[in-house]
Amino acid sequence: MNLWEDLRRSHALRKLTGIFEGLVEPAVGAQYQQNTRAIGYWLDQLQGSSPQQITHALLKQMQGAQRRGDMRQFNAQTVLLELMVESNRALDLATYSALPRAAPRRQAGS
Repeated sequence: MNLWEDLRRSHALRKLTGIFEGLVEPAVGAQYQQNTRAIGYWLDQLQGSSPQQITHALLKQMQGAQRRGDMRQFNAQTVLLELMVESNRALDLATYSALPRAAPRRQAGS
């Protein structure tokens, strides 16, 4: 995997999570338009990422939020994952769990 793509994907998902965390109150007027543009921009940053890659990165971030006890972030990520699955940008958990996992890479000499 390309490290730059992984970083870009993770960053875009963090930004989307932040937007979703802020959607506790319904946005109106200019704030609604700003949120819509921001969501579109960060979704565009995920172009070229497979549903499996997006699911993997988001689940990894969700585990971190859960480990830190950040339920607001975890709940926002849960909603984000659900919407990403509905729009075919991420895999549902049953499909993701059924995929074979790649063996960990071993370094030379180990």
